[in-house]
Amino acid sequence: MISLTENKNFSLKLLKQNSFISSWNPKEVTDFHKTIGNKETPLVELPGLAKRLGIGNLLLKDESHRFGLNAFKALGASYAMYKQLEKNPKIKIFCTATDGNHGRAVAWMARKLGRKAIIYMPQGTVPARVRSIEKEGAEVIMIDQGYDIAVKMADTRVKDGNNISDNHSWSLIQDTAWDGYEKVPLDIMRGYWTQAYEITKQIGEEKIDVLLLQSGVGSWAASIIIYILQQWKTPPFFISVEPHSANCLFESIKAGHRLSVENNATTSMAGLDCGSVSTLAWEILKNSLIGSISISDKLSEEAMKILAKPISGDPVIISGESGASALGALIGLCKTNKFRGFKEKIYLNEFSKVLVINTEGDTDPSNYQRVISNNIENNF
Repeated sequence: MISLTENKNFSLKLLKQNSFISSWNPKEVTDFHKTIGNKETPLVELPGLAKRLGIGNLLLKDESHRFGLNAFKALGASYAMYKQLEKNPKIKIFCTATDGNHGRAVAWMARKLGRKAIIYMPQGTVPARVRSIEKEGAEVIMIDQGYDIAVKMADTRVKDGNNISDNHSWSLIQDTAWDGYEKVPLDIMRGYWTQAYEITKQIGEEKIDVLLLQSGVGSWAASIIIYILQQWKTPPFFISVEPHSANCLFESIKAGHRLSVENNATTSMAGLDCGSVSTLAWEILKNSLIGSISISDKLSEEAMKILAKPISGDPVIISGESGASALGALIGLCKTNKFRGFKEKIYLNEFSKVLVINTEGDTDPSNYQRVISNNIENNF
């Protein structure tokens, strides 16, 4: 249900020369988000679950409330689209590839800006996520291949559109980076700083010992890590979380270099179903992660149910498959005796304060109801 690889290249000191840090200006980002109606999402404590897991305190940032979109992705997409229009006001069409949350964010922001959105979606995308994007007025193009191919098709569509147009009226808003395409993903990563700013304000002087971060292409995780390294006196240990079937970061950390894996859309954690780590993200994650975890869908679903039917008076949290995966990894880590040495290394014990982020709500309502209606008891 859970696999762990420790990072032999872990060294926060090596991040100090990263070019991402040189562009540090979080106030511009938070000020922009205020102009489009951003409201701080809640940070809650789960003392009952913390006690059951044998840790001191468990905090959860709930992004299911962000912009009414049921996920955090609009923070990055909106800021990147704003920066693109700042450079070229003639943009008329924004295009991206997505399994749901990022595409809905692009479609939502395009509608607010009076522009068109074209969204490529990979095989296996659930109908509810398609409908949520179409409701924002976007054109959805379904393909019979995976996410990585969808990204390539969106990129080709934008290039073809700009070859026809003489004013570069098309813009690709993709959250993964590759050689020759890094400016937009960098702005998306900067957009996520608003979330990190809120967390920093909400925890105050409280010290966080361990932070588990979901990773698809890794951009969001890298962005949060950079903010924390700049702003917190004592950073926590960072651990990435992915599904077994799309664990490109896990395998890259294990190998010591960036590599790709075949992802075949078999995981319910659709937001994490990516086969390659973003080049920008890798430059940050390769040294900042103390370890990387991959988990089964079953473990993510266990976390979904625990949040929906909480322990000992903890608040109810609506969390989707990708959203609950970090908590699923924490549950697996705490339950698994063979990771005892790693837990001692990161001081994961009865005094630890752990932070997880619920990155999405019930973006697949039918599967969410299936999971939380399961009568199997939480027995850890």
